[in-house]
Amino acid sequence: MRCRGLVLSLFFIGTATPLLAEDTRYVESNGITYKEVVQTIKNPVSETTYQTHTEKFYQERVTTDIQESQRAYFTPVTEYSWEAYTPFTLNPFAPPRVAYRWVPKTRWEQRTETVRTPVTRRELVPAERTVSRPVTTLRMVEEEKVTRIAIAPPAQPAASVASRTAIGGVSNLQSDPPRVGTTYLGPMQNIRR
Repeated sequence: MRCRGLVLSLFFIGTATPLLAEDTRYVESNGITYKEVVQTIKNPVSETTYQTHTEKFYQERVTTDIQESQRAYFTPVTEYSWEAYTPFTLNPFAPPRVAYRWVPKTRWEQRTETVRTPVTRRELVPAERTVSRPVTTLRMVEEEKVTRIAIAPPAQPAASVASRTAIGGVSNLQSDPPRVGTTYLGPMQNIRR
């Protein structure tokens, strides 16, 4: 599209040299005179070449780091100990006694631990790459167009007129068209009643 616009602008606005130049000359060949018009036409020709160059751009880079942090939490701690108790009996006359049993005791205790958490970071890093891009150039090419027009036929010697004599003595054939007009019978006169 850009090339077409450039060509049209060169055509309508004009260039430093004219797009069309004519040279007229007269040439005689085989006794015939020709008017020979040589036109030099400048045609625009576009050429596309690929040029490579490096360009800078920003590329996204993702990095993952491990971040350590301290975390506090509560956990149950169970300890077993001996506990004295008085066993129940149905005999009211039995002496009281003391017994021991193994009893668990649970308490909550605060602890800290190190937690490793992955942290993802995105950053833009400058980078370079080699790119080949099309570059269109417009140049004018001269082309010659030759047009030949015949102006005069070759000069002929004076021609002698041949005499018309009757060949074989017959000059009027029956198949010749009549020289005198005939009466026309219209279509209504040919109808029988």
